[in-house]
Amino acid sequence: MTGKAAGEQFAGRLRELKERSGQSFGSLAKQLHVSTSTLHRYCSGAVVPADYAPVERLARLCGASAEELVELHRLWIRADALRAAAAGRPALVPAPAPVPVPAPEREPDGAPPPNPGRRSGRWPLVTGLAALLVVIVTAMNAATSDGSAGPPPAVEPTELPPPLSFTARSHVWQDNCAHRYLIDRPPGEVPEPPVVQDARRWADQLGAVHGDSTIVEATVTTTSPDPVVVEAVHIRVAERRAPLDWPSFDMSPGCGGALTPAAFTVDLDAERPLARPKDGFDGETLTELTPPALPFAITAEEPLALRVEAATRSCDCSWYIELEWSSGERDDTLVVDDGGEPFRTSGGGSGTPYGFAYETESWRAG
Repeated sequence: MTGKAAGEQFAGRLRELKERSGQSFGSLAKQLHVSTSTLHRYCSGAVVPADYAPVERLARLCGASAEELVELHRLWIRADALRAAAAGRPALVPAPAPVPVPAPEREPDGAPPPNPGRRSGRWPLVTGLAALLVVIVTAMNAATSDGSAGPPPAVEPTELPPPLSFTARSHVWQDNCAHRYLIDRPPGEVPEPPVVQDARRWADQLGAVHGDSTIVEATVTTTSPDPVVVEAVHIRVAERRAPLDWPSFDMSPGCGGALTPAAFTVDLDAERPLARPKDGFDGETLTELTPPALPFAITAEEPLALRVEAATRSCDCSWYIELEWSSGERDDTLVVDDGGEPFRTSGGGSGTPYGFAYETESWRAG
């Protein structure tokens, strides 16, 4: 088994425990005192933790049994050992130097012949140590294909906290009025549309899912004294399902705004969704707004304001935003999510969308 395969098997077991627990990445990360992105890398197989302690704490938080803890420890040992072997780290115990055999000393004339039954205690000790070293080195270097033996885990430096943090909101409506939700309830059980600032609470209470599109606005900040450069924006679709066949509800029969912000647009139906920059337009000044451009240097005085407009027609998609960053000799990926969970957008919807008629205070089709 390769180090990559062992790491993926270990990460898969972590994901099973996490999903079975029903807890979000954000909730678990807070209890473990690590970042959400670090925990996501552990469970995606991008990183094998250098220390088993956080793995055990995570497993216990997820309700792992004693047998599962033993199995998880075995998977971690194998993944860590094969990773070290693949990295070509030197053995911690050097190979033994050859033991010189001195020439026999000449006995002085008249001395009694040596007693063949008496041996010096020095040479057996040296020989025994040499043999022990040979056994240790041989065992360390005899890593087998199934990972049953290998070099001991290397001591790695403690992982530094990421220099970036973010806040994100996904219940952003186009022009602050136009949006569609899919809700698995009849119209009579759906209250009137909220104002946009109450949209998240309204949607959470009804179990609503963004219909056809989701707009995410994120602010990425740093407290690092050195600039952190965001070099790329990627979209990762974590899961695709059949689009929801739920009734759809429009928050407004139609509206328009004077300002169309510049943003990254994403087609979630594409096999490899790409974040494409799109220019904006200021209707008051009749000015085109420059599309977002990367790389972008984030400092303590200048955060990154990111807007992503994602759309789908043919899937119920769970997805993340990933930002590639670098700072000095460090580089990594920041996962932007929805409070520890992926963003969710679904196409579909059953029949004609409902609009709210304020004169009758009820939803009606069309």
